[in-house]
Amino acid sequence: MTSNISEVPQQRNDGRIVWALICLTLLGLAFRLYLAWRTNQTLPDTPARLRGDEPGYEGLAYWLLKGHFFEWPGRTPVYPFFVAGCYAIFGRSPASVVYVQAFLGAITIPLTFILARRFTGAQSSLVAAGLIALHPSLILHVRLLQTEVLYAPLIILTVLGLLWALERPRWQNFALAGAVLAITNLCRPTRIFFPLILPLLMPRQWLFKRKIACFVAYLGAIIIITVPWTYHNYRTHKTFFIYSVSTALLWQGSPEFYHLVYEKLPKRNIVQIWEEELNPARNGGHNAFTIEGDRYFTKRAIASILREPAVYLWYCLQKAVYLWLGNPISDWPDHAMFNVQAMRPFFSPQRIVGILSSRILPVFAALGMIVLRHRWREFLPLLLVCGYFTLIHALTYAEVRYSEPLHPILAIVIAAAAGELQRRLKSISQSVSGS
Repeated sequence: MTSNISEVPQQRNDGRIVWALICLTLLGLAFRLYLAWRTNQTLPDTPARLRGDEPGYEGLAYWLLKGHFFEWPGRTPVYPFFVAGCYAIFGRSPASVVYVQAFLGAITIPLTFILARRFTGAQSSLVAAGLIALHPSLILHVRLLQTEVLYAPLIILTVLGLLWALERPRWQNFALAGAVLAITNLCRPTRIFFPLILPLLMPRQWLFKRKIACFVAYLGAIIIITVPWTYHNYRTHKTFFIYSVSTALLWQGSPEFYHLVYEKLPKRNIVQIWEEELNPARNGGHNAFTIEGDRYFTKRAIASILREPAVYLWYCLQKAVYLWLGNPISDWPDHAMFNVQAMRPFFSPQRIVGILSSRILPVFAALGMIVLRHRWREFLPLLLVCGYFTLIHALTYAEVRYSEPLHPILAIVIAAAAGELQRRLKSISQSVSGS
């Protein structure tokens, strides 16, 4: 009888947590739907509204429905398939995709809560979910036809799948986790080397035979799902590459690029670089979106790195910061980081607050890990994920939008640290009152 009575408050508390999570998810969805509506009120419902990388994804989706299966090597298939699915239902309507992405972006909120519950309590997990519900940059992802809005929930699913497999070490679970990672890489191929992290997460007490079996299952699932796409690339373009061309990504992280952009005056932004240095009409016909052009710029990048390894190392250290706080040539007006005066001609006051609050989040996460330093082994999976992305983009090219899908992880660290501080303060208060 006593146990039944004690279970009632627990059930009530669990019910409140569930309802709070539902409310946060609906709140986040409302913000995203409102942004989608406002965006669609000011832009035409045609491909003419698209900028930057958007036309590439949209064009692949449109021609996919016309029977042309990825004849351009510049993108991987998952996000164009998503856009094509929206077009199959609603017609060629970028506005409809934006509305669907509002719901897709809201999925990140409960996924953040589920992942957070593996590292902290229910209340702190709600804080993490709340941070994502109101996260300005993640909300803004909804309005663009780019991979970030889909990549963010996929990243959480890959981490959840891997943690689940590590807790229940059977080869089937690792195969499922590998399958999720393969789909994530076919959305954006940044995590191609991520399986190398798996041995670092396996418990030391596991037998070597078990470690090998789990790793083979994980890697095997990735290969099985990726091979059809790689074969398509080979059959279509008569050359081998796993996912897509990198669009001169390594060259943009080379010393040659560093001297050109950060030291040469007048300083130029990334749009000017694409219009000048990466423009086939001006660089001798080398298009970074083609296989030949990408390989040309990759060779130039390698030669530049070998000539000036010290400059490359210094640039890599800077890019490790740019990934999280913003690259001066692409994310900050006039190369001025956190300069409100430079931002005012380009953004509204509300947008400036949103940008600054989003880009300061990594700083709070770093401070949070100082608070949680005694529990660093518990947070090792999250630290390795963030460290992996930092290394990859430090070696190649970094923009803040590449790190924003990782912000749910930062929110979890911040919320867990806040919960830890609350417990410490409560303990101190009880000690003082007791004495």
